[in-house]
Amino acid sequence: MSLDSTVLAGRHLRLMSRRPASIMGAVILPLLFALLFFTVFGKVMDRAGIDYIFYLLPAIIIQATFFTAMSSAQLAAEDVTGGTLRRLRVMPIRRTAPVFGLLWAEVTRAALSIGALVPASVALGFRFRGGLLASAGFILASLAFAAVLCTCFIAMGLTLRRVEAVQGASNLIYFPALLLSNAFAPAWAFPSWLRPVVEHQPVSRVADAIRALADTDVGLTRPLLIATTWLAGLLVVGLGFATRAIGRAA
Repeated sequence: MSLDSTVLAGRHLRLMSRRPASIMGAVILPLLFALLFFTVFGKVMDRAGIDYIFYLLPAIIIQATFFTAMSSAQLAAEDVTGGTLRRLRVMPIRRTAPVFGLLWAEVTRAALSIGALVPASVALGFRFRGGLLASAGFILASLAFAAVLCTCFIAMGLTLRRVEAVQGASNLIYFPALLLSNAFAPAWAFPSWLRPVVEHQPVSRVADAIRALADTDVGLTRPLLIATTWLAGLLVVGLGFATRAIGRAA
């Protein structure tokens, strides 16, 4: 990461620390959702033969990542409407520094979410079943998903520019992507005509990879390869749109 991006990342982290909503979105809300879902659905899923806390942690991490990404889109739009990007444009910094500065700040916030969720889930009975490398891969895969998703949402924020438009578009992406996935419920729980969509969409594929890393240190090739392919494609798209949008937005 360049010095320009590091300085801008520090700026965003300071701004986040002054916003109680940022801390709630990163730590408090994911913990509340984890406790709520585990309390309400834990016994039901246990009777269905599913260790729900093992199933739930990747889902809550993915949900928290969406909260972070949606925040990054709003911050990007605020930088446009507030004139921050215009001022940065006349400074001797890299053109992509605003994007990467915000991206690293949001990935840091995602890491904070994961750092709070994993110990809480362990207290509820979650255990890493694979080896040390697979457990480390669980964290890295979660952060990779956060980086890619935030990149795409930052591009959206820079493109739409208006906070109200960003909020509406974020919800249109968030709800179908999360609810029509295997994050909170297995694919077989959906109608048969909907299962192919649920099974093959990117959120489900990332959830499959994260769960595989938490479950074992063997047989990881297929879920990791599919998830990596999705993430690489989305990253290329997100960076492409962000690079184009930042020139127009500034």
